Amino acid sequence: MSTLRGVVSARIIARPGGEIDEIHLLTTDEVTAKQTVRNVESALLAHLDMEIDHRVVSVAQTSERPPAAVAPVSAVQIVPEVEPEPDLDDRILFEAYQVETERSHQIRHKVELSWRGESFVGEVTAADLARARLEAVAKATLAAMEAAVASVRAEAYRGRPLTLALDGVKLVEAFDRKFVMVAVHAMAGRDVNALAGATVVEESADRATILATLQAADRWVRGKF
Repeated sequence: MSTLRGVVSARIIARPGGEIDEIHLLTTDEVTAKQTVRNVESALLAHLDMEIDHRVVSVAQTSERPPAAVAPVSAVQIVPEVEPEPDLDDRILFEAYQVETERSHQIRHKVELSWRGESFVGEVTAADLARARLEAVAKATLAAMEAAVASVRAEAYRGRPLTLALDGVKLVEAFDRKFVMVAVHAMAGRDVNALAGATVVEESADRATILATLQAADRWVRGKF
């Protein structure tokens, strides 16, 4: 890519599977940024049969020209996208859970979490039914986690906001005990990850649901920061 007209250096960030996430170019001002992006798209299509979204290409320009006697430097790097290992001492913690009756057969569930010295609250109102109750508790937990993410700016993860969506909650019996299983879809830009957590019911199914939801999504969220 550094052989393209006007390109001084290039850096490519790709996932292990080969899909390109970002292309960063430093170019001279002899070619416009828009034309450089088109040249990159054409080169990848012609040589690698690879189509990319033009939005993954960023171009920085310099008015300086590289010395004529110096051969172009190949500065293209393929950097696998590796999720950082989250700090175990940086976990999102469960602090409190409250239930309030709003009106006939409607209950408000409030979950409070703490992260990095701050408290975050998620609230969801749902019908006073067994399944709806557990789903509401899980959704309130995810809402609190999203509030925590917003506090450290979701844009910090390469400009892609993070979204947590509940896929399902189920109370199951196994090994003479009851467990709560929670499935979550975690989304960062175009990436969608299926997460799951399970916790034994000890004090209450509500508390187990909160802990299972945290187990499902906590590590993934912290890995983004």
